[in-house]
Amino acid sequence: MSAAARSAEPGGDRRRLKAAMVILAALAGFAAGLGAVGAIWEGWVTDRLLQVRAIALDPPVEADFPVAVVGLDQASLTSKRLETIPRVFMSQAFAKAGRALFEAGATAIGLDFVFAFSADAFSDPQTGEARLRGYDRPFLQFLYDNRGRVFVARTSSGVPHRSITAAGGTDGIRSTEIVTDSDGVVRRHRPTAPLGQSGAFVDALLDKAGATIDRPYMPLPSARLGSVTPYLSLVDVLDMMTTPEGRAGLETFARGRVVLFGSTLANEDEHLYLDRFLPVRDAVGAVAGPAGRPPLRGATAGVYILADLIGAPMSGRIAIDVPFAVVIGLTLAFAVAGALAGLNLPLPSLPVVGILLVAAGLGLALAGLAGGRFLPPAAVPVAGLGALVVAGIAQVAVLKRRERELVRLFGHYLAPDVIRRMAEQERLSDLGGETRHVVVAFIDIIGFTKMSEKLADREVVSVVNACFGAIGAAITRDEGYIDKYIGDAIMAVWNAPNDVAEPEQQAVGCALKILALIPDLRRRTGQADLDLRIALNAGPALVGDIGGEIRRSFTVMGTTVNTASRIEAIAKDAGVRLAFSGPVAAALPPETRMVPLWQGRLRGLSAETTVLTLDDPRVWIDGAARALEAIEAEDFEDAIGSPGRSAGRAS
Repeated sequence: MSAAARSAEPGGDRRRLKAAMVILAALAGFAAGLGAVGAIWEGWVTDRLLQVRAIALDPPVEADFPVAVVGLDQASLTSKRLETIPRVFMSQAFAKAGRALFEAGATAIGLDFVFAFSADAFSDPQTGEARLRGYDRPFLQFLYDNRGRVFVARTSSGVPHRSITAAGGTDGIRSTEIVTDSDGVVRRHRPTAPLGQSGAFVDALLDKAGATIDRPYMPLPSARLGSVTPYLSLVDVLDMMTTPEGRAGLETFARGRVVLFGSTLANEDEHLYLDRFLPVRDAVGAVAGPAGRPPLRGATAGVYILADLIGAPMSGRIAIDVPFAVVIGLTLAFAVAGALAGLNLPLPSLPVVGILLVAAGLGLALAGLAGGRFLPPAAVPVAGLGALVVAGIAQVAVLKRRERELVRLFGHYLAPDVIRRMAEQERLSDLGGETRHVVVAFIDIIGFTKMSEKLADREVVSVVNACFGAIGAAITRDEGYIDKYIGDAIMAVWNAPNDVAEPEQQAVGCALKILALIPDLRRRTGQADLDLRIALNAGPALVGDIGGEIRRSFTVMGTTVNTASRIEAIAKDAGVRLAFSGPVAAALPPETRMVPLWQGRLRGLSAETTVLTLDDPRVWIDGAARALEAIEAEDFEDAIGSPGRSAGRAS
């Protein structure tokens, strides 16, 4: 297998591994997203989105709300007109108010009371005399005269008295049961078509109002119902019907509207409704009776809820469920996005990405509400966030494991960003050994032997550490790899184990930066004579994890390394700080000015080698004038001596 094929194979393995992780993370997020649909906390999110819609989008409150409410409230029960009448005997009051509202133009009337008892059936407990016989006749007559326009409530636990059912007709008795979501909050209505034949109280009144709705819907109120629904207290209706001005007010209140009678007393027939977080706004379209409105509470009166379930589709203020295929598509798209982000983005950025995914998912749900469509608000964000978490865990557990292994092997020799790129390129699988084009450098401390004779051992170590620390930092910054320390020298490599673009130019540039460190190193070490010498060679070399069972290390070996070692000896004889071979020179930019130092066969090598340096005063060591003059005269042997004088260093 060729080196190129071996290099490409690990990248393909990594891509296949990442693709499998993306699929698994996306499927996990997709399942979590669909599983969140209908979750008990999803309703809370829905209600909060309605709150954001009401505050941010500020939808207008309807000026002509199609349903009005007449409430049996505390003001009615304590009024002089009604305070002496027990609630079970309120039927005559309802009959009077109902006739007045029909005369004022009401379309239909719904009575959100079960009327389980009839006053006609009560008798004196001592004498058995039916003293109230005929008391309910006005109410029964009202029901009979307005059959098809008046509807009385029944529930699963209570039905109207048989006399009420007989007067109103079986079609006039409808169920006011309302269905709650899993969290106990009322949010939607599921009409039964045809509406006129449905047993639901809401459907019957929708039919009388001329509405045509046959799909489940969610009302979209923009304020607390108790603050905007047209409302009059029962006692106010009874008072207003007695004066011309009052009757005119009743006409404004009732004309063209469905009117519901119901209790607005505290803690009676109250439910949690999706308006619970909405703002309180001024009432629009209601006559302000002397009794005013009952105070708002955390729960919403059932009669207000029925009014909203009827009024919302009549005014187009509803949200219809989006097709389930759309939910599946968006959920899958967010799951894939979360999986890709979790595997490819840096770990510290994932919390921010998670927040953005959740915000985007909720934004889609909010946009849906603004357009009259209900997208389950939990599915999309949970899918994206779930896939992101799973993919992030996979990145840490699997992909980052390779980076951690590379850090363990090369953390002291390569820059962190180089190690990260190696992990992304999956270079770790090539460490068993391969031939690569590399640039090898030997960096020597000049005069180290004399220096070590004059200094104490601790001072020698301090000088060497200072030099190696500064040189090593420069090498790693320029994408080089520190192969080994050899006494007073460093062997460095470019393009192994990491890939480096234009390694020759990187190596020469790094060499000049290292030479620029000499004044600072002299100052830090206190050694005025301290100097450096660098030799470079480029060519193929065997690179890999070499060694036995007891000890192994990553290294580079071959003729390219041996040649670089011998070039260092030529640089010493030439009196230059930097020398490099012809292959290095050939890869430098054309405008680079170079000076030839030597040409011939190095000891132990069959091919001719050309050694050059840069035409730069910085590369010449003080006192090298004779060598420079000889080089300018092209007298290589006079300047440097014969090739046999070059003492090679084995790698």
